[in-house]
Amino acid sequence: MGKLIIAFSLILIYYTSGICQKDSKLNHKIRIDSIQINNNWRTKESIIREELGFRSGDSIYQNALDTMVIRIWNIGNFAKVGYELDTLESGNFLLKVKAKDALTIVPIFSFSGNKQDWSLGLGMSDNNFLGRNINFDIGGTMGTNDHNFNARIIIPRQLLYKNMSVSGGVLYGQGKDFRYENGEKISGVAYTKMQVSGSISNPWNEDFRYRFSPDFGWSVFQHHADSSLIETELPVASNYKVNYLSLSLGESIGYIKRRRHRKDGFRASLGVGAGIGLDKHSPFYYSIGSAINYYKLFNKIVQFSSEFSTGYTSSKTPSLLFYKGASDVKGILTGEISGQSYYASYVGFAFTYINRDWFAMEQSVYVNWGKGSDIYFDLFKSNPLYGVGTGFFFNIPMIPWLSMRMYFTYSGKSSNWFRLEI
Repeated sequence: MGKLIIAFSLILIYYTSGICQKDSKLNHKIRIDSIQINNNWRTKESIIREELGFRSGDSIYQNALDTMVIRIWNIGNFAKVGYELDTLESGNFLLKVKAKDALTIVPIFSFSGNKQDWSLGLGMSDNNFLGRNINFDIGGTMGTNDHNFNARIIIPRQLLYKNMSVSGGVLYGQGKDFRYENGEKISGVAYTKMQVSGSISNPWNEDFRYRFSPDFGWSVFQHHADSSLIETELPVASNYKVNYLSLSLGESIGYIKRRRHRKDGFRASLGVGAGIGLDKHSPFYYSIGSAINYYKLFNKIVQFSSEFSTGYTSSKTPSLLFYKGASDVKGILTGEISGQSYYASYVGFAFTYINRDWFAMEQSVYVNWGKGSDIYFDLFKSNPLYGVGTGFFFNIPMIPWLSMRMYFTYSGKSSNWFRLEI
């Protein structure tokens, strides 16, 4: 009994000591006399310094350095982030921040899907244009359901006022969508599409303190349905042309920490939108959507992930309905979930076996399910489509765009069991 009491006392002293040390770390301020930024061969120093949360000469709590590392990781353009503290003769500190740039200038050659439902992307992308964290993409997509050209630019919050970011883009192409019932196509629509869009964002998931700061988006677009663009014996939507000004407002709460491909935290978002017809053939519609994401890193290997998204639109125009596929529920074809409303869920575990600068390997096991309907509450009156499977992810963190994912899914009667993403 005495040995047990001694052992318990030692354990108590150990944990008490740890707590005291932790509290000391949190309550003891240090003065940062100067700051050096290293390994940023592309990213401008000013971009990184905006994420530090303090400046040279400030006195900070040491846990502010951990927050600094998270904020720099979340820029999204680095393969390694860390810091060192050197003691100066004055007793103050020299902070050496290491932010190792990944290669973000890339030719786009992406492929996803299989022979039944595929998409090929070609173009050029830079997530760190001019070293200022500007995102610039230009390219095109061809595949089972889409042929389009698009260009987009996002100017980040580090360059703008009050943590705001702005974006703009153009899109032109053709779309083709099918609706399914019991795994069989029942109808289709084909159309040309033109769109100019923009947004003003102040995303909460980039902030460490919550402020009500909704994102605002707008677009002007046209859909011109043309039955000659689709070859099928199925019923197709009659020819029509609609022109809209679309406005949207969204807000989110929560914070997701990112380190390379891994995530930890939660985010919940809600958005509402309206389509204002620009002619008499384009009736007004509204839409609402929400999503919840939760990730938990248990250790260096195991990550739990769960996601849920849902949406509704009052529009009955065929090209404006929801058409969901394998990116929402693995193992299904685009359009097997379709209608004016939908929901999709995902639960899974990821196991990162290797996570080095020049190679990362992860395996996931998952269950996901979802449903589409024209009446929202009918979504929950019948069994959803589902997928159960495993996936493998291979990546070179120094060249983050060089990656491959393979999924093997059992989804009941569906034969869309294999999916490749490059």
